Amino acid sequence: MQNNIDSRLDALHQISRKKLADILTRIPGKKDLIIDPVLMKPLECITGVSFLRSNGVEKIFKLEKSGVTCVNTQWVYLVYSDLITAKRVCDQINANLRQTNLNNYHMIIVPRELVAIELLLEEEGIYDEVTVYTFPWELIRLDGGVLSHELSGLFRMLFIDSDRSLLPAVAKSLWSLQMLFGKIPATLTLGRFSMQVQEMIEVLFEELGKSDRHDSEISCLLIVDRDVDFASVLLTPVTYAGLLDEVFGINSGTVELDSRVIGNQEGAGGKVNYQLSSTDVIYNEIKNRHFSDVFPFLSGKAKELHSEFDRSRNMALQEMKHYVSTELQKVTAMKRSLAYHIGACEVIIGEMGHRFESLHQAEQNMLEGRNKRESVNFIEECFAMSNKLSTLRLLCLLALTQDGLSQDEAMSLKTQFLHKYGYEHLVAFRNLEKLGLLTRQATGSLTVDSAGKLAGRMAQVVSQLPKRGGAFQAFAYKMKLFPEVSDDYDLKHPTDPGYVFGGAYVPLICQIINLFIRKELTAEDVVKLGPNLGGASWTGKSGNSTQQTYLVYFVGGVTYAEIAAFQLLEKLTGARIIVAGSSIINGNSFIQSIV
Repeated sequence: MQNNIDSRLDALHQISRKKLADILTRIPGKKDLIIDPVLMKPLECITGVSFLRSNGVEKIFKLEKSGVTCVNTQWVYLVYSDLITAKRVCDQINANLRQTNLNNYHMIIVPRELVAIELLLEEEGIYDEVTVYTFPWELIRLDGGVLSHELSGLFRMLFIDSDRSLLPAVAKSLWSLQMLFGKIPATLTLGRFSMQVQEMIEVLFEELGKSDRHDSEISCLLIVDRDVDFASVLLTPVTYAGLLDEVFGINSGTVELDSRVIGNQEGAGGKVNYQLSSTDVIYNEIKNRHFSDVFPFLSGKAKELHSEFDRSRNMALQEMKHYVSTELQKVTAMKRSLAYHIGACEVIIGEMGHRFESLHQAEQNMLEGRNKRESVNFIEECFAMSNKLSTLRLLCLLALTQDGLSQDEAMSLKTQFLHKYGYEHLVAFRNLEKLGLLTRQATGSLTVDSAGKLAGRMAQVVSQLPKRGGAFQAFAYKMKLFPEVSDDYDLKHPTDPGYVFGGAYVPLICQIINLFIRKELTAEDVVKLGPNLGGASWTGKSGNSTQQTYLVYFVGGVTYAEIAAFQLLEKLTGARIIVAGSSIINGNSFIQSIV
């Protein structure tokens, strides 16, 4: 069954390639392809240059503001469903039409064409000059059981701009997945957008048909809104892959290593794009390890490689021939991988090592609702030492875990932030308030100054005492999101998904799956939690929730910390958990999308 699931996941790329090939073959002759930079990395996961060449693409350009100079008469733009990008394409086409009318223009839009883009083409006067195609690529398999739709702008569109125009593309990708695996018999949705996605999937089954397969290899589908568990995005991960994403940024499974890691020997400008996957033996071993355990492992591997090179020097001629033909390439690749990961670890330590312990302690205090005054002081110190994303992220975590900030705290921290980083960030605070991440506590009935001062002093005293109050803490204790950390709690050999945050917090959705598997929670129980989760619905038989194959889709993005938690849960329980999302995000990219 494991092999069947893997082979079907591989088929997703084949389907995407077939869709793109069908579009390109409909455009006659040799053509030049102009690609939106946002799509370049995801496209590399789906196909390669040789595939494009075989389908008539002669030259490939990157879409830039300055425009391009194509060779062939067929100009093919491959762009994201974005009005600003579409306007840039319109400007370039209009500029070329003023010079010559000999070219043919085509626009391939990912993942779906928007009415707004059609209207724009009409307004720009090029509706009849451009042939528009839609390329709804399938979920992209980044590694193992990790899938991403690579729709990086979806979170902002949904949760801030209230623009649901890409939700049908999400629904179509999940419908297509079920055409491969068979209709999943049970679905749990958490959040308002997830419920809408499931409704769209049911409509697609009625309009486009169902799979011929009677039984699905996936027994339960969970569709989850990102705002159901903001804490898992805001917290700092402790796994290698999570920190690598925080410091360098991982784009479609590829990390760009700069001169801090590789010097200036390789790549243009001292940069190299390095693919991260389970085929990289070193990365596969360390990706989900606690960061403190990564360096000892890499050191041991370096010693093994050194011994291997020493052994090769003393080989006889026949042994050397055999070694060169069978082992040398693998050993050389491992040496290169080892050098990259050691360099990346050094940069991560340089960037975060000096503040990691204090940051982790501050986050733990916030989660447990303790030492609020210390947490506020820590954030105020961060104004001087950290960047705006990290500071705003901590501010959001404090408000989230304390059920909002007091009026005085909110005003003071907001003013300090704006003084430090600029008043142009006022809109960011408005967006965060809209998301419910920077809420303010209701004011009490006392309005006299002396009463306010007394209340302030009392609050300061109470904040120093250990407590389990607050809605966030009450819900976390109910769902067992705080691991029971004892002396034998081993972060290097974890037996609890909470290790991904240093034993401070278990990602909510991972815990729900964990409780399902252990039969400590039913889908009906989760539906009863609906108000806490922004709404929940369940379709299917309750018995299906205890079966051992799950597909979890995050509308708005999933983090590497959550992926690591799910993969540990797989090992601990024997269940198969496929983790998918509209994109892969981290705390910094999440805040950046809001700012």
